[in-house]
Amino acid sequence: MVFRILQPDTNSIWQNDEVLKRFPRYKGIIDGTQIARYIIAKTIDCDYNSSDTIENLEILQKEKSLEFKDILKKDIEEIKHRKFSSNSYIHLVETLANKYLEKCIFCERQCEVNRVDGQKGYCLISKDSYISSAFLHMGEEAPLVPSGTIFFQGCNFGCVFCQNYDISQSWKEKRELEDIAKKVDVKILSSIAEKLAERGALNINYVGGDPIPNIHTIIGSLNFQTTNITQLWNSNFYLTDKALSLIIDLMDFWLPDFKYGNNTCGKKYSGIENYFDFVSRNHKRVHDEGSGEIIIRHLVMPGHINCCSKPILDYVAKELSNAVVNIMGQYRPQYHSFNYPEINRKPTSQEMHEVKNYASRLGILYKPVS
Repeated sequence: MVFRILQPDTNSIWQNDEVLKRFPRYKGIIDGTQIARYIIAKTIDCDYNSSDTIENLEILQKEKSLEFKDILKKDIEEIKHRKFSSNSYIHLVETLANKYLEKCIFCERQCEVNRVDGQKGYCLISKDSYISSAFLHMGEEAPLVPSGTIFFQGCNFGCVFCQNYDISQSWKEKRELEDIAKKVDVKILSSIAEKLAERGALNINYVGGDPIPNIHTIIGSLNFQTTNITQLWNSNFYLTDKALSLIIDLMDFWLPDFKYGNNTCGKKYSGIENYFDFVSRNHKRVHDEGSGEIIIRHLVMPGHINCCSKPILDYVAKELSNAVVNIMGQYRPQYHSFNYPEINRKPTSQEMHEVKNYASRLGILYKPVS
């Protein structure tokens, strides 16, 4: 039995009727009245062979996703009595993920390198996954504390202002991963997650760097996790539609970034193409097809209120009605931001007030988590 003691801020946040209305399943898992999605996925039997083609596995995955959604509608007591399968939905998507790894398309850079053979794309992560730390995080949004955060090394972005550049970027120029991070396989990762749960984590929070290059390891670890605990995806959200299909049924909660309100700023400051197109698509999909339980993190950048903050809030108000937004004022010049004078400062209090007032006018819920 895992006993979870809620922090004062966490207790008070659930007095907010609107938060409770938007995150019912997450609160249910905390209270033990709901079952984590990954556990339900373990009960779905999948008849396939690991040598099947990607195309056939994708067809089966779509079929099993529909079956998963049907099971979600059943009574909780009926779900509790379902038996685990030795060849489950999780095994299926893990197999598919490892096949994608042979010509990697996890993120929208789509490097298509064979990471199984040790080739490395932009993230410089081969088939192996590395973590820099794992601990109970007390500094996350109030509903999430304490959060069992697992920080993965490496990232598919190249943000010039990165605040985690030591694990996402800077090591690429000087050291091998083995020298600065812990190599984990699916069993080691599951053990780390279980220990965080035993210590009272309300969720297992996959972050980084970014978890996207490590989708295969994260999915595989779910085969060995047993605790009824929320699985949380904390990411820049620049993953492909196929990669998102692997995890959309397995994650109970989403904590995605929404950095830029257009493609141009994404290219300039993070070195990626079509940022808004891809990331808005992924937000929309987890809102409509996934759990729909989302806290969007928007880091307000100096001088980017009209080009980024307001278009993002417009999109949230129009398309993501269930999402809660953390309007973050933590931006500070870091890493290479000194090369970009227009963002080489903190946002002013006036800029922060302008963004929050705009969110209020749009009816966006942000105060409980910002």
